Amino acid sequence: MKKLLFLLLACTFFVSACGSLRIGPKGEGEYVEAESLVPYNENNLRQMKKDGILAAQKSAVEKVAGVFISSATTVNQAQLVEDKIISKTAGFIRRSHVTKSYRKGDEYYTKIKAMVLVKDIGDIIKQSEADAFAKKTNILVTSREMVGDDISLKQDCKQAVYRALKNQPFALINGDNLSQNNIENPNSVIDKARTEGARFVIVADVETNPISALPGTASPFKSYRARAAIKTFATNNYAVVAEGADQLSGLDPLDDIAAQKSISAACEAAAKRLVEPINAAINSAKVFNLTVKDVGNIERLKQVQDILKDLREIEDYNLIRYANSAAQFEVSANIGTPEELTAKIIRKYNINFTVVTITPNAIVLSFN
Repeated sequence: MKKLLFLLLACTFFVSACGSLRIGPKGEGEYVEAESLVPYNENNLRQMKKDGILAAQKSAVEKVAGVFISSATTVNQAQLVEDKIISKTAGFIRRSHVTKSYRKGDEYYTKIKAMVLVKDIGDIIKQSEADAFAKKTNILVTSREMVGDDISLKQDCKQAVYRALKNQPFALINGDNLSQNNIENPNSVIDKARTEGARFVIVADVETNPISALPGTASPFKSYRARAAIKTFATNNYAVVAEGADQLSGLDPLDDIAAQKSISAACEAAAKRLVEPINAAINSAKVFNLTVKDVGNIERLKQVQDILKDLREIEDYNLIRYANSAAQFEVSANIGTPEELTAKIIRKYNINFTVVTITPNAIVLSFN
């Protein structure tokens, strides 16, 4: 009887202790559902099932890591930070259990529910970002570069833009080579830049042609003259925020080098004209602190991020903290008041939010 009473007391203490650990949506850990498909292996079913669980656990951690990657993080940097987390999946899984599994053709399907240490992942990603690079505005650099009637793929103009803007407080991301259609209508380029996390996109158009020597003169040098026109668009509303243009020549015994020199010189000179207006555009947005309470799970947190990502008035957002089922964001928006921003968030999307408080610099919402 005494042993039974002791066991009951021990169980009561254990339940109480688990409550104090605050595991779940209100604590550092959170249950996340994830799936996986691995090759079906009838010769080693035990290992196959284990592989399925490990792959699903990796997917669960990947889900959590994805929501903490800053919108100001470049694609390559984001991948490096996320890889650092995913490579240590086991360290972020408190527990997991299989909710569904079955053969699916030549593959084996596994669905799990895993307790993921959300706060630990968030803290590590934020520290990795702080250690590796400063938070910067991302600008995608694209170009169409022509030598006569031929398209050049050497990206001399892009490199010149990088040189001209390398010391500015924003991060430059390598974009696509453009066509004439892109120059005439850059909307698809702007949309793609936004999906890649860029706040602005630079569209450079440059053409160089040989300069004919004067009659009666002879020189071993070839001369080319380039005309560069560069525009910077805001990805949130397609507006032109900066423009620069210039014409310069290049001289060299080789045609290719002379053409390259002219393109580089013209693009670098045109890009320098972008510095002041781009910085003015960067500093034009207002910063708001947005808190969303009672988020409940990673899927709903992702839903909030999708809202912030899709609103054209929002230029940048960053998940600062997610704990006790509340998400705290820093939001940069081209909008007049916090009331306007709140209305945009609530009215445009079919999600039931309750407005808790609004101050000049802060908004607190709650999921119903």
